[in-house]
Amino acid sequence: MKTHTPGPWEAHGCTLYAGKCRIGQTWDAEYDGLPTPEMEANARLISLAPQMLLALERLAHPMADDDDLDYAREVIRKAKGGGQL
Repeated sequence: MKTHTPGPWEAHGCTLYAGKCRIGQTWDAEYDGLPTPEMEANARLISLAPQMLLALERLAHPMADDDDLDYAREVIRKAKGGGQL
């Protein structure tokens, strides 16, 4: 099984980057050349995939604790547009 591009990933508008490497872009069915708020929100959510995976792994660990839960809550907050992690 191949692995995903290592994180961290970042969203700049509707374009996704891993470091300097562009790894994706979000689109919308009625794209007219300008990013829409929905396209940018989708890119932000996708950019958090590596951190979401880590949060799930931490929560699923038998020794998970409050720090793991706090980390997961912080990832969720950022996914909803709440700023830096």
